[in-house]
Amino acid sequence: MKKAPRVDVFKDALGIGIDVSKAELAIVGLYAKEPLLKIIKNNMKAIEVFLRTLKQAGYVGKIICESTGHYHLQLALVCQELGMEIIVLNPLQSSKHSQSRVRKIKTDPEDALTLATMCITELHLPKPMVLTASKALIRLKMGQLASLEKQLQGFRRSYGQYTETYAALGLEESELQLELGDQLQSLKRLQGRLGKELESLLIEIAPDDGSHDRLNMIPGYSSMVAGLVAQFDREVKGERSWVAYVGMDISVRQSGTWKGTGRLTKRGNAYLRKRLIQAAWGACMNYDYVRAYYDDLKLQGRKHKEAHCIIARKLLRIAYQVAVNGKEYDPEIAFSH
Repeated sequence: MKKAPRVDVFKDALGIGIDVSKAELAIVGLYAKEPLLKIIKNNMKAIEVFLRTLKQAGYVGKIICESTGHYHLQLALVCQELGMEIIVLNPLQSSKHSQSRVRKIKTDPEDALTLATMCITELHLPKPMVLTASKALIRLKMGQLASLEKQLQGFRRSYGQYTETYAALGLEESELQLELGDQLQSLKRLQGRLGKELESLLIEIAPDDGSHDRLNMIPGYSSMVAGLVAQFDREVKGERSWVAYVGMDISVRQSGTWKGTGRLTKRGNAYLRKRLIQAAWGACMNYDYVRAYYDDLKLQGRKHKEAHCIIARKLLRIAYQVAVNGKEYDPEIAFSH
C-alpha cells in the first residue's frame, strides 16, 4: 500500500476508509489499481486541514469509520461542521468483512482498507452520522457515567467484603480504611451530580414538539430517560429499530427443525439499555397495572430479569408511538390485559 503524496489525490477514490485510534487516523483511499494511505494526527486541527482540502478537491464519495469509544467524535464533528457526510459503523459490521480474508492481517491501514472496500461492496450501510457539539457532549457524559458506575460497583463490592471480614475477625479498621468509605460516598455524590448535569443538558436540547413531556408520562420514564429516548432517530422503519438500537432485540438461533433459545443481542449502547431496564423495574414498583403485567409474565414461566426486559421493550415501543406518531400515553391501551 503506497503512501499518498498529497491529500487532493483522494478526490478520485472509490471510497475512503478511516481507522481511528487515540493518537492517529489511518486514511485509505480505494482505487482500481492500488489503495493509497495517509496517516494524520487525531486532533481537530489536523482533521480539519485534511477534510477541508478533500472537499475543495471535489471528493463526493463515501467516508466510513468505526465507532471507537469517543475517539471518533472529533472526526464526526468536523465532518458535520464542513457539511461532509461520514458513516460510523458498529465494529461488528466491519469485523465480518475482515474475518472473511484468507490471510489474517491486523494493522490500522488494513482495517482502513476494509472500511474503504465496504463503501462499494456493502449494500446496507447505515445512514450518515449527524453529530452536533451538544450531542457529542451527551455521548461523552453518558460514557463517563457508564465508566463511573462500573468502577463504583467494583469499589463498593470490595469495600463491603473487607469491612465484613474485619468485623467478623473482631479487628478495628484504621482511619485510612474508614476514609475509603468516605471516598466511596463522595464518588456516589459526584455520580449523582454528573447525572443531573446530563439531565439538564437533555432538557436543554429536547425537541420543541412536546415529545419530552409526553415521554415523561410513560411509567418508569424519568426526565433523564425521557430526554435520552427523545434523542433517538425518528426516521427509522418502525419501533423495532429502536429496540434493536439499544440491543434489546432477540437473536435468532435456528437450523432445520432445531430451534435454539434466543438471547438479547446487546449490540446497542449499554448505558441506554441499563437505564431502560431500570425504568421497567421502576414502573413495576410504582404502577399496579405494570406490576400485574409482570406477575402475569412470571406465571407464564418467565424469569425475573426476562420479565423486566420484556416490559422494557414494551415501554420502548410505546415511547416510539408517543415520540414519532405524536400519540398520548394511555394505560388502558398500553396495558389492556
